[in-house]
Amino acid sequence: MSAAREGGARLAILDTAPHSESASLAAARHADFVLIPCRPAILDLRAINHTIDLVRIASKSAAVVLNCVPARGPLTEEAIQAVNGYGISVAPATLGQRADYLHSLTAGLAVQEFEPDGKAAAEISQLYTWTCIRVGLNDEHQKAEPVSSIA
Repeated sequence: MSAAREGGARLAILDTAPHSESASLAAARHADFVLIPCRPAILDLRAINHTIDLVRIASKSAAVVLNCVPARGPLTEEAIQAVNGYGISVAPATLGQRADYLHSLTAGLAVQEFEPDGKAAAEISQLYTWTCIRVGLNDEHQKAEPVSSIA
């Protein structure tokens, strides 16, 4: 993290494997804020309990980001209620169940690069803006730049 800071980075996003407890805890300890992605399905909602425990051990603030959210139906509201039961907030931006996410990944592009005017790109921009505000980078949210995957 210090190398990123020295290189001029103002925002670094670390993505850890969901079942790598030591890597997740180390990342959480270095984080200013933790985003916990979760699908609005019962098994996924139960599985985030371990990540929430790690966030609490690291004494960090966090929010759950609901992803693969269907366009219709009660799942989103039910998932929000389930997450609230853990005593953790839900990000106001949700990511829908959209083909653009899959196609952009296959193409090796950020969704904003793949379909700049699409709904998925708008969702990512909303999440980026909210996250920047949440971590105190208010001037960064003016324009969400595409972020390509690094593999």
